[in-house]
Amino acid sequence: MSKSVELKHLTKIYTKDSRVEEISFSIHQGEIVALCGGNGAGKSTLIKMITGIIKPTSGHIEVDGKIVDPLSLDYRHTFSYMPDDMLFPRQLSAIEVLYFFAHLRKVPKEKAVEVLEMVGLYEERNRLIKHFSKGMQQRLSFAQALLADTPFLILDEPTNGLDPFWVYRFKEIMHEEKMKGKAILFTTHILTLVEEIADKAAFIEGGQLVHFNDVKELTNQDGRKVSLEKVFFEQQVLRSKQH
Repeated sequence: MSKSVELKHLTKIYTKDSRVEEISFSIHQGEIVALCGGNGAGKSTLIKMITGIIKPTSGHIEVDGKIVDPLSLDYRHTFSYMPDDMLFPRQLSAIEVLYFFAHLRKVPKEKAVEVLEMVGLYEERNRLIKHFSKGMQQRLSFAQALLADTPFLILDEPTNGLDPFWVYRFKEIMHEEKMKGKAILFTTHILTLVEEIADKAAFIEGGQLVHFNDVKELTNQDGRKVSLEKVFFEQQVLRSKQH
């Protein structure tokens, strides 16, 4: 199992005012990293570079110290990906969708049943996707990301549309995957979630990495625990004054 994924100066330039610049940080085995930032901060662009959906203008990705080609099958087999809005064929059932992904990832059909049970959709396995709620579709998307036993898990806004029960279950599953030794990167704007499950937090603003720290260090101010929301707010105020 791969032990680390390192981003080295990843940059994507669209226009003068639309860019993600010089993003560098690493994710290690058994570590959860939260990628945080507001709308338009550059989170999705960074995720798309990491997953090979878009090509960086410059910079590269290393796995265990070796530069990889994001378009290569070898690299793509190292990670599982949950997009922020996955569109499933509406005329298929949940189990048909997962059987299809199981075939693509070359995993046994039994694994499809296992992950459906994990996300609470086993009883709905024969129900057509067109009858699924937003939350159910989100859980199905999470399930397909859990199918293959890859060392790197990438989740884009995974709790969108989930009710409190399934947010709690999501946190449990994330902890279980971490205990298996997986390196996990997820995006979110919910800082309380970051506090609860992430080891490190990467904050992106205006396409630039403004913070990459241990969550415990960020929330410890002179021996007093403060919320990550307060830390983020204070940093935003400070940066606005500097500009």
